Amino acid sequence: MPSFAAIHIGSETVSLQIVEYKDVDDIRVLDRARRQMDLGEEAFKSGQISFASVSEICELLKGFRRLCSEYGVRDCRVMATTALREAENQQYIIDQIRIKTGLEVEIVDMPQEIFYKYMALFKHLQTSGLANTEDGLLFVDISSGGTGITLYRQGAIRYQQNINIGAMRIKESFAQNQRDDVCFQQVLDEYIESAIDPIAVALMGQRSPYLVLTGNETRLLLQLLGHSEGLAVLSPKELKDLYRKVRRLNLPELMTRFDLNEADAALVIPALGLYCKMMEVAAVDHVLVPTLRFIDGMTLLHVAEKTDSRWLDVMEEHTFSVVKALEDKFHYDKAHASVVEEFSLLLFDKLNRYHGLGRRERLMLRAAAHLHDIGKFVNLRRHYFYSYRLIESADILGISRSEKRIIANVSYYHSKGTPNNADENFTRLSNKAKLTVAKLSAIIRLADALDRSHRQKITDCSVQIKGDEMLVNVKAREDLSLEEWTFAEKAEFFESVFGLKARVVGTIGGNHGT
Repeated sequence: MPSFAAIHIGSETVSLQIVEYKDVDDIRVLDRARRQMDLGEEAFKSGQISFASVSEICELLKGFRRLCSEYGVRDCRVMATTALREAENQQYIIDQIRIKTGLEVEIVDMPQEIFYKYMALFKHLQTSGLANTEDGLLFVDISSGGTGITLYRQGAIRYQQNINIGAMRIKESFAQNQRDDVCFQQVLDEYIESAIDPIAVALMGQRSPYLVLTGNETRLLLQLLGHSEGLAVLSPKELKDLYRKVRRLNLPELMTRFDLNEADAALVIPALGLYCKMMEVAAVDHVLVPTLRFIDGMTLLHVAEKTDSRWLDVMEEHTFSVVKALEDKFHYDKAHASVVEEFSLLLFDKLNRYHGLGRRERLMLRAAAHLHDIGKFVNLRRHYFYSYRLIESADILGISRSEKRIIANVSYYHSKGTPNNADENFTRLSNKAKLTVAKLSAIIRLADALDRSHRQKITDCSVQIKGDEMLVNVKAREDLSLEEWTFAEKAEFFESVFGLKARVVGTIGGNHGT
């Protein structure tokens, strides 16, 4: 059986998980190792991670590599989340780890971090039969530095938002003397409420019977309540009673009463405050606490990719449901977006041997097809500019920051101009990303041209490539002059990218177009 090692450099721990697998339903853990390291506390306090800590990380990673060798594992992936992501000296740290250990570290941005956890969690709940409920599931992942809120209902993600407020970040927002002040509990509640209020407004009327909690501090929650690891089911009353109890205790009392070290005890009240506030927002009946971590999501995604699992299609549709929730927010033209997606994917699939792109680029093209016009919600003039800005500023679960920039640029170039280094938004991209933007833009411009009137005139469409010419054969219910003229205009850029002349051959009723 193939094996894999996942290494996670988190804010509070550095972890290793070694597995062997057949597929996503047959993964066996061979070994686990973890060490507590308060990297988040350093990063949130000073903006830097000390080189003393880096040296400690490197020694630990060398030990992890030796353990992997003992198991004969050659396939290894190292990912870092909040602490290293936010450290100002991030690049120096990554470089030192590479030099001293030979390991390449991937920095995972927040939407990706939440997605990895969500993916493992959804698989777990699906296996338990809970993911099939018609009632809503509100996933709340609270890490050291951030919180991800994801509402799943009736087979799709209806709402997703990530905010920079987590248990450790809350703790570090207040000095020790402030945390010792008699007014601190009131201040803390107000602080959390002000951060969560916009979420409460967005979720108004979206009641979810199940609140699913994940994150580093859930292990503390289970410890405080005396629950063993697994899928714990709590009542809202249990959580509220616990919060009332710990609020009355100072730090030494917390440490003594619950057998906690100082670092954990300092996180208990901020974490419980966040949990209880989210519970109020959702008006939940049940609180589910599974013991799954980021590293489980790393493992699941790797296995899915290696085995070309259909699970990737399931997760891709979850990501795409976030795209649809975003376009709903900005009142897009649903019919137009759908046909642009249809034509874009038709062209993409037919051009497979010309573009050399994969499933991730195909997903980005789908997203751009649905989001390219959302800027019209802001202003009809230069809507492509506002589409770019809206996409850039959005969190799309499962889409990395670099992928989001590609989607934003493809949307920017869907109608006006061509990708070039005179544009700041294009210049910021890597050379590889620039090439991807050019290819996807060339495709979406033709797809958009085929519905230039936004009237969905075309009833059937197929693509043929003969020599250096691509023929788009269409049947339409109305005259296609506007679409044909626009297509001919956009075909020039397409030819410069793919070396193919593109032409529409249309049938309108019983008459032939050009």
